Amino acid sequence: MSIRGKGLLEAAINQGLITAEQQADARLMARRFKLDDVTALCYQQRLSLSSFYHAYASERDMLFVRASQVRIHRKQLKLIPQSFITQFRILPIELVSDEQEVIYVVTDSPENPALEKQLQRIFKTDIKLCVTDPETFESCLRIDLEIHTPEIGFDAVDAFKQLLNAAYMHRASDIHIEPQTDHYLIRLRIDGRLQQFGKRFSLAEGSSLVSRIKVMSHLDIAETRMPQDGGADYVTPVNIEFEMRVATAPTKHGERVTLRLLGTDNQLLTLTQLGMSSESLRQFSRVIAQPHGIVLITGPTGSGKSTTLYAALTQLKSESTNILTAEDPVEMVVEGVSQVQMNAKVNFASALRSFLRHDPDVIMVGEIRDVETAEIALKAATTGHMVLSTLHTNSAIASVTRLKNIGLEPFMIASSLQGIVAQRLARKLCQYCKLEMEADFAELDSLGLDSDQTVMLSHPQGCSLCDGTGFKGRIALFETLWVDDPLRELITQGADEQKLRQHAQYYVSLAHDGCEKVIQGLTTLDELKHLGLVNQLVEAAR
Repeated sequence: MSIRGKGLLEAAINQGLITAEQQADARLMARRFKLDDVTALCYQQRLSLSSFYHAYASERDMLFVRASQVRIHRKQLKLIPQSFITQFRILPIELVSDEQEVIYVVTDSPENPALEKQLQRIFKTDIKLCVTDPETFESCLRIDLEIHTPEIGFDAVDAFKQLLNAAYMHRASDIHIEPQTDHYLIRLRIDGRLQQFGKRFSLAEGSSLVSRIKVMSHLDIAETRMPQDGGADYVTPVNIEFEMRVATAPTKHGERVTLRLLGTDNQLLTLTQLGMSSESLRQFSRVIAQPHGIVLITGPTGSGKSTTLYAALTQLKSESTNILTAEDPVEMVVEGVSQVQMNAKVNFASALRSFLRHDPDVIMVGEIRDVETAEIALKAATTGHMVLSTLHTNSAIASVTRLKNIGLEPFMIASSLQGIVAQRLARKLCQYCKLEMEADFAELDSLGLDSDQTVMLSHPQGCSLCDGTGFKGRIALFETLWVDDPLRELITQGADEQKLRQHAQYYVSLAHDGCEKVIQGLTTLDELKHLGLVNQLVEAAR
C-alpha cells in the first residue's frame, strides 16, 4: 500500500468515511481472516480503496483524481527521468483548470516530504500535487508508459479474484471487460451508471483473464468467434458468497466479457424503507392486505421490482399466512416463505397450478410472460388468493393494455386487479456533501413549477463517502394506480390509456413522485431527465 494504513485510517475517521467503532470491529475481522485493517474495512463497510485515498486527499486539501480523469501530459513527461517516475511514483497530468501556470502531478505516494521540492526543481514553476489510488497509478505505468515490474508476472487467477473483490467493495452490479486497440478496459456499473475502474490490462493479460473467466464459468475457451453464456459462484476472502452470470462476445480487438453479479446485496427492505410517499405506502399496505386480487409491479429490467415484491412478502408473512413464490431465479431467501426455483421442468404456469393445491393465502409469481401464466394468476386472484407479480411495461396504466395484448379479457382484468405500481431507480444524492442552491427559471420550468416560487434544489459535489461522484446508492420513484369501481367499469368497457388516466382517482405519476424527491433533496433534476420524466412534468403543468 503506497500510503501507510495508519494515515488512511486516520483520514477516513476525520473525514467521516468510517467511525472508530467500525474500525474496532474491522480489526477483529482482520485478525480472523488475516487481512490488513483497511482491507477488512473495505469488505465490512463495502467501501472502495479509492475512497480511503480520497479521504486522505481531502484531509490534506489535495485534489483526488479518479481513473477517468487521469490523462498523462506527454509534453511535461519528457522533462522527467523514468527512474524519477518509478522512484517517487509521480506522473504529470492534464487537467482543465483556471490556474494556467500550474503543473498538475498525480501520485499514489504523497507522504514523501521532499517530493514537491524535487518537482519544483524539475519543472521550475508552481506544482499542484494530486492523489489517486494505487491501481489507477500502476495501470498508467504499465499500460500508458509500458513500465513493468520485471520480477512480478501476471497471474490471471489472482487478477480475477482481485477484480471480483473490488467489484463487491464498490457495490457494483456488473463488470464490463472491454478490449481496446492496445489494452483491456474495465468498467463497473455502480448505482446504475458505468464507471471506469482504475485497473487496466494489456491485451495479453486481458486475453489470459478472459480465458480464466471462461474456465471458471464452464465455457469453451477454444471458441472465440461465437458468443457464449455461463455462470459461476464466488466466495470472497471474508466468506461472502455471490453468483455470477457471464456473457462473452467477439469484438474487433478481442473477446469482451460482461459479468452480472447476483446476491451481493441480500438485505431485505421493509415497505417503509422503499421510499414511497406516506399516502402511496398507506394505499399499498392496504391493497396487499386484501384477501384476494392481484397487484402488479412494473418497470424495465433493473428497476427494483424484486426488491419491492420481497418487501411486500416480508410485511405479509405471519404464522397464519401461507405464502408460496415462483421465481427465476430466487434472488433472496425469505424465512417463512416457500420459494420455488424455476427450471427446465418447472415453469411459472406449472408452478402456479401446483400452488393452488397447497392451500395458499398469498402467491408471488416472478413474472407474467404469457397468456397461460396470466390466466392462471388472474383466476387465482378471483378465487380467494392474493397474487403479486411483475410485468415489463413503461407505466402503471400501460399494464392494463399489456394484459389485454397478452390475450386476457377486459372483464377478467377488471374483476381481479387491485393496484399497479410502476417504478424506476434514480441515483440518490450523497447526503454528506450535497450542495443546496436556489432553483433558476429553467429548473423551475422543467419541474413544472411557477417561476415566482422560491425552491432550493440540491446538487452533487463529491466527497470520499461517495467516491467523488456526488451520489451514494439509489432511490426508487413510484407511479401508483389503485383500482376503484369506476375504473373497473372503464377497464371492462375497453377504455384506452388516456381515458383511464383522466378518470383515475387514486393515481400518482412517476414524474410527480420524482419531482417531490428532487425538491426533498434526495435526487437531482438531471436524474429525472436521464429517466425521461421531465417532459411529463412540463406537459402536466400546461
